[in-house]
Amino acid sequence: MTMGERDLTPESVEDYFASGVEMAFPLSDKSQLTLEIDPARHQLRLICRAAGEAPDVARYERISVDRINVIGREGDWYRLTVDARDMHYEAYTLLVSIVDQLDSGASFRHAVTDSLFGLKELLASRGRLTDEKEAGLIGELLVLEHVLDSTDDESAVASWLGPLSEEHDFGFDGFDAEVKTTRSESRVHVIGSETQLLPTAERDLYLVSIQITSAGDSSTGFALSDIVDRVRNKLDRGRRAFDRALRAAGWLDEAADLYTSRFELRSSPRAYLVDATFPAITAPMLDQVVPQRTLVSAVSYRVDTSHLPHADAPNPLSAFCERTEQS
Repeated sequence: MTMGERDLTPESVEDYFASGVEMAFPLSDKSQLTLEIDPARHQLRLICRAAGEAPDVARYERISVDRINVIGREGDWYRLTVDARDMHYEAYTLLVSIVDQLDSGASFRHAVTDSLFGLKELLASRGRLTDEKEAGLIGELLVLEHVLDSTDDESAVASWLGPLSEEHDFGFDGFDAEVKTTRSESRVHVIGSETQLLPTAERDLYLVSIQITSAGDSSTGFALSDIVDRVRNKLDRGRRAFDRALRAAGWLDEAADLYTSRFELRSSPRAYLVDATFPAITAPMLDQVVPQRTLVSAVSYRVDTSHLPHADAPNPLSAFCERTEQS
């Protein structure tokens, strides 16, 4: 496969998989990219030089990124693996989109994020979100709904970064917020990567902890679909951008009826300043203490903030989160 043969047909892609033989092809001499086809595992893999930060693909069930050494090549390389089962050609199209952006000068992180944003069918989103992702989207939409009460809808939607696979869920004037939602009785939250709780240069980062519980027959209960409708009803100019972000988060309007569970807040949301005393595992920390750091990937851990002192969140989240006793 040469640079001029990127436009394979669905039939030719299926022929490669039907051969049962694992193959590797150069996709771009300019960007030093290699495509690997693994019929036995129904995988497509893109190998490229490791420059810049790796994209955060933790939310995608079919996609992973790791850092590897390639025999016969110097330096570190990124390997993006796509589970292409039942959608071989869609997976191939995704990788071609990434290659085109890399050849145009985009970073690997940007190329992957932007290409994923445009190819939703590859994500495990044809049906209902998992319970964990449903809770996560509920929390982010509750925050967005609150922000809409204090700023114009375009700015509010623009602050919602989570569906775009950025480092943090929200970016406000002067600080970022990572929203974590749990159904447990304790404030135990899953941190899905080594960069999720890494503050961006000279900007404070707050973890916003939200607890939800089953509402039963309570009149105050809400389903995920209810929050989607409530937010949409507040939007005007930001409606199109909101719908794009929703789709990127895995929401499909045609699956709205699948979200029958109703929830209510178990407690008031709390904000925690992620500073030097917060129990976060970050990339710089791992770089200092883990031998052969490049061999460690897909870091995930749990943090229980139940007994940590919470902070007063800055605007526009000051009224959304519980205030401290001193305030």
